[in-house]
Amino acid sequence: MQTYSKKWSRITALLALFGALSLAGLASARAQQQTLPALDQRLDPLRARFNQDVGKVRLIVLVDPTCPPCRWGASEIEQKVLETIPSKQLVVYVVWLPVLNFQDEATLQRNGQKESSRVPDSRATHYVDPNGFSGKQYSTVLNIPYHAPAWDVYFAFGPDVRWEDRAPTPTDWMYQGEGFDRSRLLDGRKLAERVQKLLAAAGNRAAGH
Repeated sequence: MQTYSKKWSRITALLALFGALSLAGLASARAQQQTLPALDQRLDPLRARFNQDVGKVRLIVLVDPTCPPCRWGASEIEQKVLETIPSKQLVVYVVWLPVLNFQDEATLQRNGQKESSRVPDSRATHYVDPNGFSGKQYSTVLNIPYHAPAWDVYFAFGPDVRWEDRAPTPTDWMYQGEGFDRSRLLDGRKLAERVQKLLAAAGNRAAGH
């Protein structure tokens, strides 16, 4: 009886060890799946995905995960735009970049993964931009004074816009902060209305063909 108990204890211990290893492997796999793609100097893979989605209305959101207004802005895109417009012809690319606070790539990755839950819609793709290349390129596009990076900005692109050598000029856009026309201050409902117009125009062109 004692031998049987010892044998059963070994089996139980082995099963527990196997279970722990399996859970650890599963957790590791999930962590890898959650890793957000990082942008390079050409802003790939965002650039490639943007051109793959030609024919759709596309939004690009540049936000810092440590910035409270940015986090609110990301939630505004989810709640006022994506949740009210179910069209599959609308896609969103959320780029998390470090501006307000220093964040090395690992920290930015953790922060971006955490805050990505603010835009969980299946039509949204999240990226990290550790070197802030997107903010630098859009600083030039928007002609921001003193070459300050573009961030906490929300761009909409019509379905015909293509990304060539430089980042494309948005068809419409909004922002939070100071320095631009106050009519462009982020308002989720207004942005949703503008997106609807882009979708309607795209639908009309498609019907005309």
